[in-house]
Amino acid sequence: MIIHNVKGKIKYLFHFIYSKQVKFEFPMSILVKYIGYEWQLPEGYSLVSPNKDTDLREWAELLNREGGFGIWTPERVKAEIVDHMISPDAASLLYYKGSLVGCGSAIDQSRKGRKVGIGMWLYLEPAHRGAKGLAHAVVYRTASVFAEAGYDQFIGYTDRERLSVLYLHLKDGCVPLYDSLSSIFKWHRILKKLKPLLDRAEKRAQRGSQPKI
Repeated sequence: MIIHNVKGKIKYLFHFIYSKQVKFEFPMSILVKYIGYEWQLPEGYSLVSPNKDTDLREWAELLNREGGFGIWTPERVKAEIVDHMISPDAASLLYYKGSLVGCGSAIDQSRKGRKVGIGMWLYLEPAHRGAKGLAHAVVYRTASVFAEAGYDQFIGYTDRERLSVLYLHLKDGCVPLYDSLSSIFKWHRILKKLKPLLDRAEKRAQRGSQPKI
């Protein structure tokens, strides 16, 4: 028991000193606005929840195109995503003219009486990114399910190099979380790099313009 506790403390200390990814929180005050929201997507696009007829092989092939998520198979999609969803709407699949071009999902990671959701595996093919609002729709359609279910917190993680993803989230109101010593320095560098873009986004919002993602 003593050895187990020591190992646990060492693991926690290592995580506090160094963590590869950065962590951010989606304020529930923002997520509740998207409960039941009717997404208006560009022509040819549709956004749906997975069901028993969803082609898990196609989903796996999409995740494999990202390159940084490891190797996916239909079995892994089922085991790590589908089997952990709190409801079918805890994942969102984006199709363009019948082909799967984007996805996002989230899982429950509640602990010690606190209901916590974790965003996972967001990916859009490069041709479908940009000023169409598609990434925003995938993320917030999925995350809002946890606000509707009465969760206390919804958290996202991503690599610090994914500045476009971090910009998307920070611009929409997400806030950095500091869960390690290294995260303090990482977030400082990230916010410094993104400051011009975030400042411009804030000015557009003040003028009443629609968000462009």
